[in-house]
Amino acid sequence: MPNFDIELAFLTSIILGLVLAFLKIGGIFALVFVGFVAVFLTNEDDASYKIGAMTAGALYFIYFVTSLFISPDIPYQLPNPLGIGVGYAFEGLFTLLLSLIVGVLFYGLLGAIGGYFADKLFKPQDKPKRPKQGRVKRKVVKRRTKPQRRTLQRKVG
Repeated sequence: MPNFDIELAFLTSIILGLVLAFLKIGGIFALVFVGFVAVFLTNEDDASYKIGAMTAGALYFIYFVTSLFISPDIPYQLPNPLGIGVGYAFEGLFTLLLSLIVGVLFYGLLGAIGGYFADKLFKPQDKPKRPKQGRVKRKVVKRRTKPQRRTLQRKVG
């Protein structure tokens, strides 16, 4: 695994995700790939599936902000402005916030899956070490005398 800092791996994978979106190669594959690349490029000590989740979540946030400034596809007939009312604006705001929350969670989950694959494939796993099978010196407790047995027939003498 290359030894990049978390920030550099994060930025590199976000740029890669934007390039994939520009080339119309995307969907679930691109999100898993972005998480995979982010964890693959990170130091072994810092590599975790959480980095892939954060990277894909940040990529969704970039998509979300840019889609706010792009005009939507408007239907041929617009609804009557008198019949819309104030509730329509609150409903749109609720939908916008809900899409932000669900989108970040979904993209983060897919990025975490890619990060998990990179973590399991390329990070050396910590395996428990076997104890050495050498001879172990036991402490021998030496008693001076054996304790007397308590019986009814005692030796006199």
